[in-house]
Amino acid sequence: MELILQPWSGRTIGDTLQLALRGDFGTFVRLDAAIAFVKRSGVQHIASDLRDFVSRQGRVRLVVGIDQNGTSIEGLSDLLAAVGGQGEIWIVHSSDAYVTFHPKLYLFKGEDKALLLVGSGNLTQGGLYANDEAATVQVLDLRSPDDLQLLEQIEAALNRWCETEHNTAYRLDTAFLQALVDNGYVVPEQQTRTEGDVPVPDSDVDSAADKSNRSSKLFGRGLTRRRPPRPVRSKPAARSDHSGSSIPQQSGRIGFVMTLMRTDAGVGQATPGAPRRSPEVFIPLKARNTNPEFWGWRDSFVEDQAEPGKWDRRGVVMRLNDATIHVNMMTWPVKHDFRLRSEALRSAGQVGDILCIEQSDDAEYSYRVAVIPSDAKEYTEYFQRCTESVGGRSQKKWGYYVIQ
Repeated sequence: MELILQPWSGRTIGDTLQLALRGDFGTFVRLDAAIAFVKRSGVQHIASDLRDFVSRQGRVRLVVGIDQNGTSIEGLSDLLAAVGGQGEIWIVHSSDAYVTFHPKLYLFKGEDKALLLVGSGNLTQGGLYANDEAATVQVLDLRSPDDLQLLEQIEAALNRWCETEHNTAYRLDTAFLQALVDNGYVVPEQQTRTEGDVPVPDSDVDSAADKSNRSSKLFGRGLTRRRPPRPVRSKPAARSDHSGSSIPQQSGRIGFVMTLMRTDAGVGQATPGAPRRSPEVFIPLKARNTNPEFWGWRDSFVEDQAEPGKWDRRGVVMRLNDATIHVNMMTWPVKHDFRLRSEALRSAGQVGDILCIEQSDDAEYSYRVAVIPSDAKEYTEYFQRCTESVGGRSQKKWGYYVIQ
């Protein structure tokens, strides 16, 4: 067994894959892999060797995840072109908000031996070459009962990932790739999480639709899984920040309410001919800082490597009325604001309405969202929960409450 510690080892994960495809470790007739993220930045390094492998009658099956905006349109398109008719690419995704397809496993199989690489490297430039990664490389002797048993376990797992029974796995072709694009499941390379990659220019595929505007739900939830346990915390006393605003005791799920202003709803521009504002709702920083756990700040946020100081929590699953939407939370400390980006969320209300966001105990979404119109009979009840003010010239009011 060999241990690759990238970048200190003499050979990277990418080097190892290239050598295996070229036959430097022996004659292999099949490649099976399960990979969380795939990008053009990584595929471009092995595409030629992959095509040559297929041309020598090698069979290829790649199982790819599309979670967390980690896989790009260009990466999938390039893989399709590289494997051609001799290969299979399977897309795996669960609609369960708590499930991510995250393996990184590459298996080369020959007549009497196999090469197994298991580690942390995705099929991206960062995962193959640039990042700090770790992987083990093991040669399996298929004449050995123990090694053969291990091979059978790996192949059984790969087969299970490709099962279509639960609507979590689909064979990729150009038509299904377009469906993924149209419904916002994959994004262009420059919109993916960076993972040590540099932007790859000249995308030859149309941009993905915003996830909040998905016209079709393509994937099911798959096998029933236990929801991850929440940390057990002692019941804290009511807290307050320097401004004196308080939040309810954390004895249950929490709700947040806020009055919608011109910047949060509608076009938001008073000047004739001015462009439409970005689809964002503005949450006061004071509100975020009063109860950071409610928003997942900062544990669930990732700093934007291309824009230092900007932090994102992408693809937060919310239930707006009867629709599931995906909201990007973002904050720029230098701009002193905290935003929720979603066209569906922004378009749901009008100036003066109340936005209500409640924590959810449903495994399919993290928050339940409703907009209380100013003429609704329950408006007064929710307005009374808006106990805090932004201050200054702003008329925006907000507050937290315990869900009974």
